[in-house]
Amino acid sequence: MKKILALSAILAVGSTQVFAANDLESAFKESKIMGQFRAFYIDRDYNTAFSKNDRSAFAIGGKFGFETAAVNGLKFGIMAYTTNAINPNRTNGNGTPNLHMDPSLFGKDRKGVTYIGQLYLNYSYKNTNVKIGRQEINTPMAGMDDARMLPNLFEGIVITNKDLPKTTLIGAHFWNMAYGTFANAYSACSYLGIQSGYGCGGYSSLNQGLAKYDTGNFMNMGKQAIGKSNAGVTVLAAIYEGIPNLKLQAWDYYAWDMMNILYLQGDYTLNLSNIKTTVSAQYINETNVGDNVKKVFGKEVGANLFGAKINFNIPTSVVQNFNLYAAYSTTGSDTDKVLNGGLITPWGGTPGFVQGTVTRLGYVADTTAWKVGTSFDIIKGLNLHLAYSYFNVGSKAKYALTTHDASETNWDLTWKCRLIKNLEVRARGIYTWNFVPGQNFTEYRLIANYNF
Repeated sequence: MKKILALSAILAVGSTQVFAANDLESAFKESKIMGQFRAFYIDRDYNTAFSKNDRSAFAIGGKFGFETAAVNGLKFGIMAYTTNAINPNRTNGNGTPNLHMDPSLFGKDRKGVTYIGQLYLNYSYKNTNVKIGRQEINTPMAGMDDARMLPNLFEGIVITNKDLPKTTLIGAHFWNMAYGTFANAYSACSYLGIQSGYGCGGYSSLNQGLAKYDTGNFMNMGKQAIGKSNAGVTVLAAIYEGIPNLKLQAWDYYAWDMMNILYLQGDYTLNLSNIKTTVSAQYINETNVGDNVKKVFGKEVGANLFGAKINFNIPTSVVQNFNLYAAYSTTGSDTDKVLNGGLITPWGGTPGFVQGTVTRLGYVADTTAWKVGTSFDIIKGLNLHLAYSYFNVGSKAKYALTTHDASETNWDLTWKCRLIKNLEVRARGIYTWNFVPGQNFTEYRLIANYNF
Protein backbone atom coordinates (compact mmCIF):
# COMPACT_ATOMS: atom_id res chain seq x y z
CA MET A 1 0.00 0.00 0.00
CA LYS A 2 2.94 2.36 0.67
CA LYS A 3 4.09 1.90 -2.92
CA ILE A 4 0.60 2.77 -4.17
CA LEU A 5 0.49 5.94 -2.08
CA ALA A 6 3.97 6.96 -3.20
CA LEU A 7 3.12 6.46 -6.87
CA SER A 8 -0.14 8.38 -6.38
CA ALA A 9 1.78 11.30 -4.91
CA ILE A 10 4.27 11.34 -7.77
CA LEU A 11 1.51 11.26 -10.37
CA ALA A 12 -0.51 13.92 -8.57
CA VAL A 13 2.48 16.29 -8.43
CA GLY A 14 3.29 15.64 -12.06
CA SER A 15 -0.34 16.24 -13.03
CA THR A 16 -0.46 19.54 -11.12
CA GLN A 17 2.64 20.86 -12.82
CA VAL A 18 1.38 20.10 -16.29
CA PHE A 19 -2.28 21.04 -15.77
CA ALA A 20 -1.68 24.27 -13.81
CA ALA A 21 -1.15 26.48 -16.85
CA ASN A 22 -4.17 25.06 -18.64
CA ASP A 23 -6.86 24.92 -15.98
CA LEU A 24 -6.46 21.99 -13.64
CA GLU A 25 -9.95 22.59 -12.27
CA SER A 26 -11.67 22.03 -15.60
CA ALA A 27 -9.67 18.86 -16.19
CA PHE A 28 -11.20 17.31 -13.08
CA LYS A 29 -14.65 18.80 -13.64
CA GLU A 30 -14.76 17.09 -17.03
CA SER A 31 -13.52 13.77 -15.67
CA LYS A 32 -15.47 10.69 -16.64
CA ILE A 33 -16.52 8.07 -14.12
CA MET A 34 -16.05 4.59 -15.54
CA GLY A 35 -15.94 0.98 -14.55
CA GLN A 36 -17.76 -2.32 -14.55
CA PHE A 37 -20.03 -4.07 -12.06
CA ARG A 38 -19.65 -7.86 -12.23
CA ALA A 39 -21.55 -10.73 -10.64
CA PHE A 40 -20.13 -14.23 -11.17
CA TYR A 41 -21.42 -17.69 -10.20
CA ILE A 42 -19.42 -20.85 -10.90
CA ASP A 43 -20.15 -24.50 -10.19
CA ARG A 44 -17.82 -27.41 -11.01
CA ASP A 45 -18.68 -31.08 -10.49
CA TYR A 46 -16.19 -33.91 -10.96
CA ASN A 47 -17.66 -37.19 -12.14
CA THR A 48 -14.66 -39.41 -11.42
CA ALA A 49 -12.61 -40.22 -8.33
CA PHE A 50 -12.00 -36.46 -7.99
CA SER A 51 -15.63 -35.90 -6.93
CA LYS A 52 -14.55 -34.92 -3.41
CA ASN A 53 -13.21 -31.69 -4.92
CA ASP A 54 -16.56 -30.47 -6.31
CA ARG A 55 -16.67 -26.73 -5.79
CA SER A 56 -18.76 -23.61 -6.38
CA ALA A 57 -18.81 -19.91 -5.49
CA PHE A 58 -20.72 -16.66 -6.01
CA ALA A 59 -19.02 -13.26 -6.01
CA ILE A 60 -19.80 -9.65 -6.78
CA GLY A 61 -17.43 -6.78 -7.48
CA GLY A 62 -15.76 -5.24 -10.49
CA LYS A 63 -13.76 -2.10 -11.15
CA PHE A 64 -14.56 1.53 -10.39
CA GLY A 65 -12.62 4.72 -11.09
CA PHE A 66 -12.27 7.87 -13.14
CA GLU A 67 -10.12 9.50 -15.81
CA THR A 68 -9.58 13.23 -16.13
CA ALA A 69 -10.13 15.14 -19.32
CA ALA A 70 -6.95 15.70 -21.36
CA VAL A 71 -5.15 19.01 -20.92
CA ASN A 72 -2.36 19.63 -23.41
CA GLY A 73 -2.59 15.93 -24.26
CA LEU A 74 -2.12 14.71 -20.70
CA LYS A 75 -4.67 12.91 -18.53
CA PHE A 76 -4.67 10.95 -15.28
CA GLY A 77 -6.61 7.80 -14.39
CA ILE A 78 -7.21 5.66 -11.34
CA MET A 79 -9.25 2.46 -10.95
CA ALA A 80 -10.01 0.29 -7.93
CA TYR A 81 -10.76 -3.45 -8.29
CA THR A 82 -12.73 -5.56 -5.83
CA THR A 83 -14.23 -9.02 -5.40
CA ASN A 84 -16.40 -10.16 -2.50
CA ALA A 85 -18.07 -13.46 -1.67
CA ILE A 86 -21.81 -13.88 -1.25
CA ASN A 87 -22.44 -16.11 1.79
CA PRO A 88 -18.73 -16.87 2.27
CA ASN A 89 -17.69 -20.11 3.92
CA ARG A 90 -13.92 -20.06 3.52
CA THR A 91 -13.17 -22.54 6.26
CA ASN A 92 -14.63 -25.69 7.73
CA GLY A 93 -15.69 -26.01 11.35
CA ASN A 94 -12.17 -27.04 12.38
CA GLY A 95 -10.56 -24.02 10.71
CA THR A 96 -9.17 -25.87 7.69
CA PRO A 97 -9.79 -24.33 4.22
CA ASN A 98 -13.14 -25.14 2.64
CA LEU A 99 -11.97 -26.82 -0.57
CA HIS A 100 -15.52 -26.78 -1.93
CA MET A 101 -15.38 -22.99 -2.24
CA ASP A 102 -14.01 -22.27 -5.72
CA PRO A 103 -10.85 -20.14 -5.30
CA SER A 104 -10.83 -18.63 -8.79
CA LEU A 105 -13.27 -15.81 -7.93
CA PHE A 106 -11.35 -14.48 -4.93
CA GLY A 107 -8.00 -13.36 -3.60
CA LYS A 108 -5.44 -15.32 -1.66
CA ASP A 109 -6.89 -17.95 0.72
CA ARG A 110 -10.36 -17.45 -0.82
CA LYS A 111 -10.71 -14.01 0.73
CA GLY A 112 -12.35 -10.93 -0.72
CA VAL A 113 -9.87 -8.31 -1.85
CA THR A 114 -9.86 -4.64 -2.89
CA TYR A 115 -6.89 -2.76 -4.38
CA ILE A 116 -5.80 0.05 -6.71
CA GLY A 117 -5.27 -1.75 -10.00
CA GLN A 118 -4.84 1.18 -12.37
CA LEU A 119 -2.95 4.39 -11.64
CA TYR A 120 -1.50 6.06 -14.70
CA LEU A 121 -0.61 9.11 -16.72
CA ASN A 122 -1.52 9.07 -20.41
CA TYR A 123 0.01 11.56 -22.87
CA SER A 124 -0.98 11.89 -26.54
CA TYR A 125 0.76 14.01 -29.19
CA LYS A 126 -0.21 13.70 -32.85
CA ASN A 127 0.19 9.99 -33.70
CA THR A 128 2.03 9.00 -30.53
CA ASN A 129 0.57 7.86 -27.22
CA VAL A 130 2.52 7.24 -24.01
CA LYS A 131 0.97 5.56 -20.98
CA ILE A 132 2.91 5.00 -17.77
CA GLY A 133 1.89 3.39 -14.50
CA ARG A 134 -0.50 0.60 -13.54
CA GLN A 135 -2.74 -0.34 -16.44
CA GLU A 136 -4.67 -2.99 -18.35
CA ILE A 137 -2.94 -4.46 -21.39
CA ASN A 138 -3.87 -7.15 -23.88
CA THR A 139 -1.02 -8.51 -26.00
CA PRO A 140 -0.44 -12.04 -27.30
CA MET A 141 1.99 -13.22 -24.60
CA ALA A 142 1.09 -10.88 -21.72
CA GLY A 143 -2.47 -9.89 -21.01
CA MET A 144 -5.44 -9.52 -18.68
CA ASP A 145 -6.85 -13.05 -19.14
CA ASP A 146 -10.14 -11.70 -17.80
CA ALA A 147 -11.72 -15.12 -17.29
CA ARG A 148 -12.98 -14.81 -13.70
CA MET A 149 -13.73 -11.88 -11.37
CA LEU A 150 -10.59 -9.72 -11.67
CA PRO A 151 -7.97 -9.58 -14.47
CA ASN A 152 -4.19 -9.48 -14.53
CA LEU A 153 -2.79 -5.95 -14.42
CA PHE A 154 0.61 -4.53 -15.31
CA GLU A 155 2.90 -1.72 -14.21
CA GLY A 156 5.11 -0.17 -16.86
CA ILE A 157 5.27 2.14 -19.85
CA VAL A 158 3.66 1.61 -23.26
CA ILE A 159 4.48 3.81 -26.28
CA THR A 160 2.32 3.50 -29.40
CA ASN A 161 3.06 5.28 -32.69
CA LYS A 162 1.08 5.39 -35.97
CA ASP A 163 3.19 7.79 -38.08
CA LEU A 164 3.82 5.17 -40.76
CA PRO A 165 0.85 4.49 -43.07
CA LYS A 166 -1.27 1.49 -42.02
CA THR A 167 1.34 0.63 -39.39
CA THR A 168 1.22 0.53 -35.61
CA LEU A 169 4.54 0.43 -33.75
CA ILE A 170 4.63 -0.47 -30.06
CA GLY A 171 7.45 -0.23 -27.56
CA ALA A 172 6.88 -1.15 -23.93
CA HIS A 173 8.61 -2.14 -20.75
CA PHE A 174 6.87 -3.77 -17.78
CA TRP A 175 8.56 -4.13 -14.43
CA ASN A 176 5.67 -5.38 -12.26
CA MET A 177 2.39 -7.25 -12.64
CA ALA A 178 -0.46 -8.35 -10.38
CA TYR A 179 -2.25 -11.63 -10.98
CA GLY A 180 -6.03 -11.62 -11.14
CA THR A 181 -8.31 -14.12 -9.43
CA PHE A 182 -8.05 -16.80 -12.15
CA ALA A 183 -4.50 -17.55 -11.00
CA ASN A 184 -5.96 -19.22 -7.93
CA ALA A 185 -7.40 -22.00 -10.07
CA TYR A 186 -3.84 -23.37 -10.32
CA SER A 187 -1.15 -24.52 -7.95
CA ALA A 188 1.58 -21.89 -7.76
CA CYS A 189 4.66 -22.86 -9.78
CA SER A 190 3.05 -26.05 -11.13
CA TYR A 191 3.92 -27.51 -14.53
CA LEU A 192 0.34 -27.08 -15.74
CA GLY A 193 -0.10 -23.57 -14.34
CA ILE A 194 3.07 -22.14 -15.83
CA GLN A 195 1.94 -23.37 -19.26
CA SER A 196 -1.61 -22.08 -18.82
CA GLY A 197 -0.93 -18.39 -18.19
CA TYR A 198 0.35 -18.32 -14.59
CA GLY A 199 3.79 -18.63 -13.04
CA CYS A 200 5.25 -19.07 -9.59
CA GLY A 201 3.72 -16.02 -7.88
CA GLY A 202 6.95 -15.24 -6.04
CA TYR A 203 7.90 -18.82 -5.15
CA SER A 204 11.18 -20.26 -6.46
CA SER A 205 10.36 -23.94 -6.00
CA LEU A 206 7.79 -26.15 -7.69
CA ASN A 207 4.21 -27.10 -6.74
CA GLN A 208 3.30 -24.72 -3.91
CA GLY A 209 -0.32 -25.88 -3.79
CA LEU A 210 -3.68 -24.41 -4.80
CA ALA A 211 -4.57 -20.74 -4.23
CA LYS A 212 -1.11 -19.54 -3.21
CA TYR A 213 -1.13 -16.46 -5.44
CA ASP A 214 -1.36 -13.02 -3.82
CA THR A 215 -4.12 -11.52 -5.97
CA GLY A 216 -3.71 -7.80 -6.64
CA ASN A 217 -0.15 -7.64 -5.29
CA PHE A 218 2.12 -6.00 -7.87
CA MET A 219 5.37 -7.95 -8.00
CA ASN A 220 8.40 -8.06 -10.27
CA MET A 221 7.72 -9.72 -13.66
CA GLY A 222 10.45 -12.32 -13.18
CA LYS A 223 9.46 -13.07 -9.61
CA GLN A 224 5.84 -13.62 -10.63
CA ALA A 225 6.98 -15.91 -13.45
CA ILE A 226 9.65 -18.12 -11.87
CA GLY A 227 10.31 -16.74 -8.40
CA LYS A 228 13.46 -14.87 -9.50
CA SER A 229 13.49 -11.07 -9.81
CA ASN A 230 14.74 -9.56 -13.04
CA ALA A 231 14.84 -6.23 -14.89
CA GLY A 232 11.33 -6.80 -16.27
CA VAL A 233 10.07 -7.53 -19.76
CA THR A 234 10.78 -5.31 -22.79
CA VAL A 235 8.30 -5.55 -25.67
CA LEU A 236 8.65 -4.44 -29.30
CA ALA A 237 5.86 -4.95 -31.83
CA ALA A 238 4.77 -3.96 -35.32
CA ILE A 239 1.28 -4.39 -36.79
CA TYR A 240 0.99 -3.80 -40.54
CA GLU A 241 -2.26 -3.54 -42.55
CA GLY A 242 -0.97 -1.86 -45.73
CA ILE A 243 -1.76 -4.80 -48.02
CA PRO A 244 -5.49 -5.14 -48.79
CA ASN A 245 -7.20 -7.85 -46.73
CA LEU A 246 -3.95 -8.79 -44.96
CA LYS A 247 -2.95 -8.11 -41.36
CA LEU A 248 0.54 -8.98 -40.17
CA GLN A 249 1.86 -8.66 -36.65
CA ALA A 250 5.18 -9.42 -34.96
CA TRP A 251 5.82 -9.23 -31.22
CA ASP A 252 9.08 -9.75 -29.35
CA TYR A 253 9.21 -10.09 -25.55
CA TYR A 254 12.64 -9.90 -23.96
CA ALA A 255 12.33 -11.11 -20.38
CA TRP A 256 15.66 -10.13 -18.90
CA ASP A 257 17.71 -13.03 -17.46
CA MET A 258 14.88 -15.40 -18.36
CA MET A 259 13.81 -15.86 -21.98
CA ASN A 260 12.93 -14.26 -25.30
CA ILE A 261 9.52 -14.89 -26.88
CA LEU A 262 8.79 -14.26 -30.57
CA TYR A 263 5.14 -14.20 -31.63
CA LEU A 264 4.12 -13.95 -35.31
CA GLN A 265 0.61 -13.91 -36.76
CA GLY A 266 -0.89 -13.32 -40.18
CA ASP A 267 -4.58 -13.04 -41.12
CA TYR A 268 -5.78 -12.92 -44.73
CA THR A 269 -9.43 -12.33 -45.64
CA LEU A 270 -11.00 -13.17 -48.99
CA ASN A 271 -14.41 -13.87 -50.49
CA LEU A 272 -15.20 -17.42 -51.59
CA SER A 273 -18.57 -17.60 -53.36
CA ASN A 274 -19.82 -14.65 -51.31
CA ILE A 275 -18.52 -16.22 -48.08
CA LYS A 276 -16.14 -14.02 -46.13
CA THR A 277 -13.21 -16.31 -45.34
CA THR A 278 -10.30 -15.54 -43.04
CA VAL A 279 -7.19 -17.73 -43.03
CA SER A 280 -4.78 -17.27 -40.12
CA ALA A 281 -1.42 -18.64 -39.06
CA GLN A 282 0.60 -18.17 -35.89
CA TYR A 283 4.07 -19.10 -34.67
CA ILE A 284 5.56 -18.88 -31.17
CA ASN A 285 9.25 -19.40 -30.41
CA GLU A 286 10.86 -19.28 -26.97
CA THR A 287 14.62 -19.19 -26.39
CA ASN A 288 16.68 -18.96 -23.22
CA VAL A 289 18.19 -15.77 -21.78
CA GLY A 290 20.48 -15.91 -18.73
CA ASP A 291 20.44 -18.69 -16.15
CA ASN A 292 17.46 -17.87 -13.90
CA VAL A 293 15.14 -20.48 -15.47
CA LYS A 294 17.79 -23.16 -15.14
CA LYS A 295 18.24 -22.32 -11.44
CA VAL A 296 14.53 -23.04 -10.83
CA PHE A 297 13.75 -25.84 -13.28
CA GLY A 298 17.17 -27.36 -13.92
CA LYS A 299 17.00 -26.76 -17.68
CA GLU A 300 16.96 -23.87 -20.15
CA VAL A 301 14.02 -22.59 -22.20
CA GLY A 302 13.41 -23.89 -25.73
CA ALA A 303 9.94 -24.23 -27.28
CA ASN A 304 7.93 -23.81 -30.48
CA LEU A 305 4.25 -23.75 -31.41
CA PHE A 306 2.64 -23.54 -34.84
CA GLY A 307 -1.06 -22.89 -35.34
CA ALA A 308 -3.49 -22.40 -38.21
CA LYS A 309 -7.13 -21.38 -38.38
CA ILE A 310 -9.86 -20.81 -40.96
CA ASN A 311 -13.11 -18.94 -40.32
CA PHE A 312 -16.14 -18.73 -42.61
CA ASN A 313 -18.65 -15.91 -42.16
CA ILE A 314 -21.67 -17.25 -44.05
CA PRO A 315 -24.60 -15.04 -45.06
CA THR A 316 -27.94 -16.67 -44.34
CA SER A 317 -31.54 -15.58 -44.11
CA VAL A 318 -32.18 -17.83 -41.10
CA VAL A 319 -29.72 -16.40 -38.53
CA GLN A 320 -27.35 -13.42 -38.39
CA ASN A 321 -23.56 -13.40 -37.82
CA PHE A 322 -23.20 -17.08 -38.69
CA ASN A 323 -19.59 -18.28 -38.39
CA LEU A 324 -17.93 -21.66 -38.78
CA TYR A 325 -14.28 -22.20 -37.91
CA ALA A 326 -11.61 -24.86 -37.52
CA ALA A 327 -8.16 -24.58 -35.95
CA TYR A 328 -5.04 -26.71 -35.52
CA SER A 329 -1.84 -26.42 -33.48
CA THR A 330 1.23 -28.48 -32.69
CA THR A 331 4.13 -28.10 -30.25
CA GLY A 332 7.61 -29.53 -30.36
CA SER A 333 9.39 -31.61 -27.73
CA ASP A 334 12.94 -31.58 -26.39
CA THR A 335 13.85 -33.43 -23.20
CA ASP A 336 16.97 -31.27 -22.85
CA LYS A 337 14.77 -28.17 -22.35
CA VAL A 338 12.55 -27.04 -19.50
CA LEU A 339 9.06 -28.60 -19.57
CA ASN A 340 10.48 -30.94 -22.24
CA GLY A 341 10.06 -28.19 -24.82
CA GLY A 342 6.65 -26.93 -23.71
CA LEU A 343 5.84 -23.22 -23.73
CA ILE A 344 6.16 -21.02 -20.65
CA THR A 345 3.25 -18.54 -20.51
CA PRO A 346 3.47 -16.92 -17.05
CA TRP A 347 1.94 -13.46 -17.73
CA GLY A 348 -1.61 -14.33 -18.79
CA GLY A 349 -0.79 -14.52 -22.50
CA THR A 350 -2.45 -17.57 -24.06
CA PRO A 351 -3.07 -16.66 -27.73
CA GLY A 352 -3.28 -20.17 -29.17
CA PHE A 353 -5.94 -20.81 -31.80
CA VAL A 354 -6.73 -24.13 -30.10
CA GLN A 355 -7.81 -23.37 -26.56
CA GLY A 356 -10.87 -24.43 -24.67
CA THR A 357 -12.70 -22.30 -22.15
CA VAL A 358 -10.85 -24.23 -19.43
CA THR A 359 -8.51 -26.61 -21.24
CA ARG A 360 -5.16 -25.04 -22.21
CA LEU A 361 -3.22 -28.18 -23.04
CA GLY A 362 -2.22 -26.86 -26.47
CA TYR A 363 0.87 -25.22 -24.93
CA VAL A 364 2.39 -28.35 -23.38
CA ALA A 365 5.16 -30.23 -25.18
CA ASP A 366 4.57 -32.98 -27.72
CA THR A 367 0.91 -32.06 -28.24
CA THR A 368 -1.25 -31.88 -31.36
CA ALA A 369 -4.58 -30.14 -30.96
CA TRP A 370 -7.57 -29.14 -33.08
CA LYS A 371 -10.79 -27.27 -32.56
CA VAL A 372 -14.05 -26.72 -34.42
CA GLY A 373 -16.81 -24.31 -33.58
CA THR A 374 -19.71 -22.17 -34.70
CA SER A 375 -21.40 -18.99 -33.51
CA PHE A 376 -24.58 -17.22 -34.56
CA ASP A 377 -27.29 -14.87 -33.31
CA ILE A 378 -30.43 -16.74 -32.25
CA ILE A 379 -32.19 -13.38 -32.19
CA LYS A 380 -30.78 -9.88 -32.25
CA GLY A 381 -28.65 -9.43 -29.14
CA LEU A 382 -28.57 -13.14 -28.23
CA ASN A 383 -25.52 -15.05 -29.51
CA LEU A 384 -24.73 -18.76 -29.16
CA HIS A 385 -21.21 -20.15 -29.50
CA LEU A 386 -20.56 -23.91 -29.66
CA ALA A 387 -17.07 -25.46 -29.72
CA TYR A 388 -15.22 -28.75 -29.43
CA SER A 389 -11.48 -28.97 -28.70
CA TYR A 390 -9.36 -32.12 -28.85
CA PHE A 391 -5.80 -32.61 -27.56
CA ASN A 392 -3.47 -35.51 -28.35
CA VAL A 393 -0.95 -35.19 -25.54
CA GLY A 394 2.33 -37.03 -26.08
CA SER A 395 4.55 -38.73 -23.51
CA LYS A 396 6.89 -35.71 -23.36
CA ALA A 397 4.20 -33.48 -21.82
CA LYS A 398 5.82 -32.62 -18.49
CA TYR A 399 2.61 -32.04 -16.53
CA ALA A 400 1.38 -35.61 -17.11
CA LEU A 401 4.36 -37.66 -18.37
CA THR A 402 2.00 -40.07 -20.09
CA THR A 403 0.40 -40.20 -23.51
CA HIS A 404 -3.30 -39.46 -23.39
CA ASP A 405 -6.11 -37.77 -25.26
CA ALA A 406 -8.24 -35.01 -23.77
CA SER A 407 -11.19 -32.96 -24.97
CA GLU A 408 -13.52 -30.12 -24.09
CA THR A 409 -17.04 -29.41 -25.32
CA ASN A 410 -18.54 -26.06 -24.45
CA TRP A 411 -21.39 -23.71 -25.17
CA ASP A 412 -21.52 -19.99 -24.54
CA LEU A 413 -24.74 -17.97 -24.59
CA THR A 414 -24.34 -14.17 -24.54
CA TRP A 415 -27.22 -11.72 -24.21
CA LYS A 416 -26.76 -7.99 -24.71
CA CYS A 417 -29.81 -6.40 -23.19
CA ARG A 418 -31.44 -3.73 -25.38
CA LEU A 419 -33.60 -2.45 -22.52
CA ILE A 420 -30.64 -1.82 -20.19
CA LYS A 421 -27.79 -0.28 -22.13
CA ASN A 422 -24.32 -1.73 -21.42
CA LEU A 423 -25.68 -4.81 -19.62
CA GLU A 424 -24.35 -8.17 -20.80
CA VAL A 425 -25.37 -11.54 -19.34
CA ARG A 426 -23.45 -14.69 -20.21
CA ALA A 427 -24.13 -18.36 -19.44
CA ARG A 428 -21.50 -21.04 -20.09
CA GLY A 429 -21.37 -24.81 -19.97
CA ILE A 430 -18.05 -26.70 -20.10
CA TYR A 431 -17.60 -30.46 -20.30
CA THR A 432 -14.04 -31.79 -20.07
CA TRP A 433 -12.75 -35.30 -20.52
CA ASN A 434 -9.34 -36.52 -19.33
CA PHE A 435 -8.19 -32.97 -18.53
CA VAL A 436 -5.61 -34.66 -16.34
CA PRO A 437 -5.50 -38.42 -17.02
CA GLY A 438 -8.56 -39.89 -15.30
CA GLN A 439 -10.12 -36.52 -14.46
CA ASN A 440 -13.43 -35.37 -15.97
CA PHE A 441 -15.61 -32.50 -14.83
CA THR A 442 -18.63 -30.41 -15.76
CA GLU A 443 -18.64 -26.68 -15.10
CA TYR A 444 -21.34 -24.04 -15.39
CA ARG A 445 -20.96 -20.27 -15.11
CA LEU A 446 -23.37 -17.38 -15.00
CA ILE A 447 -21.86 -13.91 -15.43
CA ALA A 448 -23.42 -10.45 -15.50
CA ASN A 449 -21.39 -7.39 -16.55
CA TYR A 450 -22.67 -3.83 -16.43
CA ASN A 451 -20.31 -1.25 -17.96
CA PHE A 452 -20.47 2.44 -17.23
